[in-house]
Amino acid sequence: MAIFSTKRTQELHPDDVRMTLGEHLEELRTRVVRALIGLAVGAAVAFAFIDYIMAFLTSSVYTVLAAQGQPPVMKSYSPAENFVTDLKVSLVVGLLVSAPYSLAQIWSFIAAGLYPKERRWVNRFAPVSIALFFTGAIFLLVVVSPLLLNFLISYRTEYPDIGRFLPHWLVPNVAEIAVSDTQANQQRWSTTHPIPSFESDPEEPPEGVPWLNRTDREIRIRLGSDRYSLAHLKKVTKGKLVTPEMRVSEFIPFILQLAAAFGIGFQVPVVVTFLAAVGIAQAKDMARLRRYVIFAMAIGSALITPPDPGSMVMLLLPMALLYEAGLFVARIIERNREQPAA
Repeated sequence: MAIFSTKRTQELHPDDVRMTLGEHLEELRTRVVRALIGLAVGAAVAFAFIDYIMAFLTSSVYTVLAAQGQPPVMKSYSPAENFVTDLKVSLVVGLLVSAPYSLAQIWSFIAAGLYPKERRWVNRFAPVSIALFFTGAIFLLVVVSPLLLNFLISYRTEYPDIGRFLPHWLVPNVAEIAVSDTQANQQRWSTTHPIPSFESDPEEPPEGVPWLNRTDREIRIRLGSDRYSLAHLKKVTKGKLVTPEMRVSEFIPFILQLAAAFGIGFQVPVVVTFLAAVGIAQAKDMARLRRYVIFAMAIGSALITPPDPGSMVMLLLPMALLYEAGLFVARIIERNREQPAA
């Protein structure tokens, strides 16, 4: 049973269908309008659940920031930035959700120019292609995104102090100041009480008394029924700290671009299998050209991912494995084709 049904052209030979230019334009207009309606419906549904979608998209960066000892905060620098970002995300997610319906409209328009055998292969590979696209996008969001963000955020956390590279006679002598400050602080320290620390927030903390949350590395306080963060702890180092600031309007497109890139990259086995199924190329020939294909995939990965080597490598490796999977399926198709019809 075909996933994309077309009542007008499903059983007709393309030579038996002759439409005038006006009929073609009317058919195209109808299909485009239906695809746009599907996109609008998908975007509206996505906007209704935008809180859950944004929570899913940003969960990895908050987790990595907290693990690296950074405040789990994302910033916006214009009044309309958050609203515009939600609209963009709704459109992209709506496009993804309505993709099967939109593809059905495209297929319905071009089906008149395909032979029955070609339609059969399209009906078989189209659902697999859609499933692989969503698999690639989810693989990026769930598996690759935390690893990539952990590498990018932790790559440079501080710059070394210039005193390590200068002669000692050029570095100001602060030893005497440090000693005097230490003696004064020790006297004040003995008259103060330490802040209680917990692995997580206590269930019923007393109002107005601060405590340390060791997991989130924050000093918090309760006022009324709300809890507030007084300070986020930062690691003391000898160098100069580099604190990453994540902007909402920059991070979300970055993640969506990567998700789309992985979705496209996961189409490799569909392309390989389709070429073997319709007889355009044989599995042994594609296997012989493996090194050139992988080189081409590396160039493609570099073009469709953000400009960092980590993204390219994390996309290239699954594509290479999926290429081998496509060759395996292509060999099975060719073997079944060579068997007698009986």
